[in-house]
Amino acid sequence: MSLVSAVGYSNEINGREAAQQAAQQALKGLRSAEPKVALVFFSHLYDPVEVRQVLNGLLGDIPLWGATTSTIYAAAVPQKMTVVILGGAFSLDTSWYGHYAVDPLGSALELNARLGHSRTSRPWHSVLLAADGLKGEINTLLSYFEQVSIEVGGFLSGAGFPRGKNSLLGETYCAEGGLSALWLGSGIRVGMAAAQGWKDSGVYFRATASREHRLMQLDGQPAAEQICSILGYSPAEWRKPPFQELLRLFPLAYHETGQSEAVLAAPVGVEQDGSLRMNLAIPEGSTLRLMVGNPSACLQSLKTAIQTAKGMAGGGSAGGVGMILVDVSWFELFRTQPAKLSGAIEEAAAEMPWIGVATLGHIWRGSEVSAPLAGNSGALAVVFKGES
Repeated sequence: MSLVSAVGYSNEINGREAAQQAAQQALKGLRSAEPKVALVFFSHLYDPVEVRQVLNGLLGDIPLWGATTSTIYAAAVPQKMTVVILGGAFSLDTSWYGHYAVDPLGSALELNARLGHSRTSRPWHSVLLAADGLKGEINTLLSYFEQVSIEVGGFLSGAGFPRGKNSLLGETYCAEGGLSALWLGSGIRVGMAAAQGWKDSGVYFRATASREHRLMQLDGQPAAEQICSILGYSPAEWRKPPFQELLRLFPLAYHETGQSEAVLAAPVGVEQDGSLRMNLAIPEGSTLRLMVGNPSACLQSLKTAIQTAKGMAGGGSAGGVGMILVDVSWFELFRTQPAKLSGAIEEAAAEMPWIGVATLGHIWRGSEVSAPLAGNSGALAVVFKGES
C-alpha cells in the first residue's frame, strides 16, 4: 500500500512517559510498514527537550512535524500527547527554518528557493506549514506561493499562551521561533478544507494605526479601549484570567487586497499601552467588523469541512487518517459543552481515525489561483489517504 497510518496517544502526566507510550502505540499499529514521518502534538506544559529525545530515540531519524498545544483530542477524548505515524511507499521531504521568528524575510527567501524547484519539476502536490504563531510574519512568506501550483495548509502555533512553552517540531528539531514544512508527493493524497462559524455583530471600526503585530488604534482611539467599551470591563481586566482567554472569542474581520474571502484576526492579548497584540498584521486603514461565535454554524461548518477533505483525499474509499486543526477560540466557545465539538468531528469522520488539536490560527489555500491565507478563529480539516 502507498500509505499506512497509525495513531498513538497518552494522558500521562510526565512528558517523557507520554512520548514513550504514544510513540510505541503508533509503531505497533503501523505493523510491518516502514515509518516515514510522525505528526506530533503534545501538551505545552511538558518539557519539549525530553519529548524530542524520547521520540528521536524510538522513531529514529524520521522527520517530525507538529507543535506544543493546549488541547488535544484523540479517540474522541482529551489527551496530553498524540503521535500519528505515516508509513508506506510515498514521497515526502521536509524543511526546517529555525530563524523564521527573527528573520521572516530570510526564511521566505530560503523557502522561495525550494519553491523554484517545484515550479519546474513539480515533485510535490501539497505542503503543510507549521509556523510560530507568536513571533514571525507569516504573510510575507505566504506571498511566495502565489505563482506555484501546490496545495497549501498548516497552522500557527502558540495555543496555551502565555502559560507553558510554544515549541515547533521540524525534522529532528524542537524549538521556539521556527517554521517547519512537510512536502508530500506521489503515493499519498491530501484533502484540505477550512471551516468558519463566526458572524458579523454589526459593530464596525477603522484601523487608524497598526504596526506589525500590534493594532494600536481603532477610529483614532486606543484599540483596547474601543473593543473593551463594546465588550464591557476595562482593558486591565482583559489582561488577566479569565477574560484573557475569552478575548479570542471576538475576532476582527477584514479583506486583503485581491482576496474575496474575509480574514479573521483575533487578539492574542491586551498590551499595557492600550494596543491589541495580534499574530496577523492588520493593514492600516482597513475596515474591521467585530465578529462573534455562532456555535451551531461552527459545528455544521466543521462537519462540512471534514467531509469535503475526505472526498478530496479519496472519495468514498476507506482508510486514511484525519488531522483537525482548530483555533483555540472554538474550545473556549464550547468550554461548557466540549462533547459537542468532539462529537461533530467524530460524526463527520465516521470510521476514519482522527486527532484534533488547538492552534492560534490556520493556513490554507482555497484555490490554486489565489495566494494562501493565514487566519484566526477557524478550523482546517486535513485528511491523508493512499493512492489507489
